[in-house]
Amino acid sequence: MRRIGLPGLVPVAIAVVIALAGCTGALAAPHRTGPAPTPTSASVPARIPDDPALRPDVSVRECTATKGGWRASGRIVNRGSAHDYRVTVLFTTDRATVIGVGATSVRVGAGATKRWTVAASFVAATPTLCVLSGVA
Repeated sequence: MRRIGLPGLVPVAIAVVIALAGCTGALAAPHRTGPAPTPTSASVPARIPDDPALRPDVSVRECTATKGGWRASGRIVNRGSAHDYRVTVLFTTDRATVIGVGATSVRVGAGATKRWTVAASFVAATPTLCVLSGVA
């Protein structure tokens, strides 16, 4: 019978460890019951109404998760005459991929302040950002 020397045992030992790890799952990823949902890009409107003169009136105060999506909210401080504001928000990944879109219209009287909220349903990213993309 032929004996295997110490240098010959190293590759055999490595092969045994790898084989056993495969059987026990020691090197395997944690078990999941299904694939984790991943964000997908959303369809962006071809035209988003925007008036740069009205942008200073609108601020984003919150950007938070909701059940099944995300919500952005803020306030409008109308420094001019009564106006129907159209606020459009794009919900994006940190790499600027749009994963949700929402808009709202808010009537704000002259010199008045009002809150606005835009919500959308989508699979959120980590992190999800709220981008004020249009004010008209």
